[in-house]
Formats: sequence, structure tokens, C-alpha cells
Amino acid sequence: MSGTSATPGEDLTEIAAHIDAILALGYNTTNPDALAKVLFDEDPANDPFILDTREPADYAAGHIPGAVNIPLQDLPRALLDGTSGIPADREVVVASYWGNDGNMASLLVNAARIEDPAVSNLPKSTGLFQGMTSWSFRRDLVPAGSRFDDAAAAGVIVQKGTESDAVTGTPQGAYPAFTSFSVEADTVIEKILIRADNYLNSFETQFDLQVYPSALATTLEDADPDNDPQVVSVRSGAHYSAGHIPGAVNIAYKDVAKLANSELLDPTREIVAYCYTGHTGSLSTMALGILGYPVKNLLYGMNGWSTDSAVASGQLKNFDLMKAWDFPVNNGGESDLSSLADYAPPTGCVECHSSLTAIFYDREVANPPLAAVAPPSEGEG
Repeated sequence: MSGTSATPGEDLTEIAAHIDAILALGYNTTNPDALAKVLFDEDPANDPFILDTREPADYAAGHIPGAVNIPLQDLPRALLDGTSGIPADREVVVASYWGNDGNMASLLVNAARIEDPAVSNLPKSTGLFQGMTSWSFRRDLVPAGSRFDDAAAAGVIVQKGTESDAVTGTPQGAYPAFTSFSVEADTVIEKILIRADNYLNSFETQFDLQVYPSALATTLEDADPDNDPQVVSVRSGAHYSAGHIPGAVNIAYKDVAKLANSELLDPTREIVAYCYTGHTGSLSTMALGILGYPVKNLLYGMNGWSTDSAVASGQLKNFDLMKAWDFPVNNGGESDLSSLADYAPPTGCVECHSSLTAIFYDREVANPPLAAVAPPSEGEG
């Protein structure tokens, strides 16, 4: 971004219209067990392309068999240069750190591949719900202490109050101004990818795109309103009314790229977007970042701000027990799988964590109670 403008420029208007049409499709997340169903069968024709957007060292430590690694900050350039290797005719599932960052990548992939959102049945990209934290119990595949249950124990998740009174957004009378593109851009897709490249690489690392709930609380409660970010809830109006972070305005995630709504945000002030678990908040963050707003995503969404059942979605409650699996990963070792269809699941759940993979198969046949799934421990079953 370079300055502001009292009116939206031609490039901003064109970019916003395409992003708005992509968001309207409603592409969001894929659950790990749903992904496993297609990867573990013997029909490679139905396998999605797995894109891993973590940093190379984390990818090398363990990744879903067959996943291709393109770090998030490198993705726009790879899509722009045609070097991503992402096929045009296969669905994509993005395996990231926490899932929300995977949605950032998915928005880019969808915006790049879906030239005309009005055409139905085009292959889509979605993010793996909660990323690698839902695929594997291994703590070394994500930043230390950042699985939801671990973060709760470490105090990263906060228990803060909310308000129910609506905060009326005020038109700011300013839009981000695009003065030029770093390379020649002839199409709206090229413009989006260049803007995304500029936005993502305005941060030192991809982790800096996220705001921990404890950090946001500290900033909002330090008695210095001058450093407060603009907070935007992208949840539904009903959930916003039930309770939202104090001071937050409400713009539904599918509507953030509509210029009449984004005009409520000051393009010169930091913005923190949040949703339920962090996923649609990240779709919104990526969209607003492309449009030129200085925005970050609240990690874990409302579930990270308060676990009060009156305002939180409860989707991450007892995360390790109910939402996470321990499916196989490759790490360059002799036991790496060429395909998950080659995996022979253990026969019970009394061995180590990988035995819990068998629960997935057992449910398909006998539907054992959830109590059969043991809570994870550090390296032991």
C-alpha cells in the first residue's frame, strides 16, 4: 500500500470484486477424518492435492504423505510464476500450522484458479481444520505450546469479558491507494497475487500474521488507547450480538471485500480480525491484506478470547481428545509411505499414539463410543 485515497481506485475496485466473488463461494475447511477417508482408500483418483505451507524445517520434521511444500510467504510468487505445481483440475487441501493460515493460502489458490466464480463445479481449495495440530499429536510439527489445549494451559488463551452492544462503524473516508505494481500486471488475478506477495512479505515471518489472544488482551487493557488496533468480528450478526470483544465492529467474513464494508476500517491503523476458531478470520485477514489494509488474524478466534459457552462456539473444547487425530506423517525416514493407501493400521489402541488411527477405521464398522479414544500424552499411548 502507498498512502490513501478518498475514493477507491480502479485496481482496488477490480481486485475487491474478484475477492468478494471468491468469498461468496463459502469455501472454508476440511476435517482431518474426511481427508483421511479419501487418502487411506485405494483410489488415487479421488485424492486432493495436499499443499503444506509451513516452513521447510517443519515440513521436513513430518508432513502428510504426498504433500508438497510451499511456505505461505512464497505461495503468491509461485502461483504468479506458474511454479507451484498445483494442478488446475484437482481439489486442494492446505495443511498448515493451525488451519487458519491454511485458509489464507486457500483464498489465494481459489482466487488464482477460479477465473469466473459464477461457473459451478470448479475444483476448490480448503484448509485442513486446525492444520497439522489436528492431523498429528506430535508437538514438534507446530510452534511450541501452540496446539489449542497446550496454549490454554500456557495462558495464551484468555478468559476475557465481552459486550453485546453493537459498535457502529463509521465510514473512514479513505481507501488504500495503489500507486503501482512491482511487475507488469495485466489481469485481476495477477494483480491479486502481486498484492498478496507484498502483503505477506511485509511481515518478517508468516507467524507474525497471527496475534495471540493474550497479546491482544494486553494491548487493549494497557490504558493507552493510542496503540489499540481496530478489532473486527467476522462472525454472524447473531453471534456478534451474543457477545463480542469490546470495541469490535461486525462485518461478516463473506462481506469484508465489499468496499462499502471495508470503508469502515481505517487503512492507516492496525486491524485484528477474528471469527470462531481462526479460520474465517484468516480468510478475512487475507482478503483485507490484499486490499491494502494492515491486518492480522486472532489465533483461535473467539475460542481463544473466551470459552464461555454463551459466546464461544465450543469447536475447540477438549481439542486433543475430540478434534485431533494421530495419522501417519513422512519425515524422510525408512518408514515413509509412498501413499496412505499403503498404510496398515494397528489393530488396537493400546500401543502408542499412532494406534489411535485404528479408531478411525473401527468407527466406520462398529462405531465405538468416543470414550474409547484416550487423551494424548507426550509420546506415550
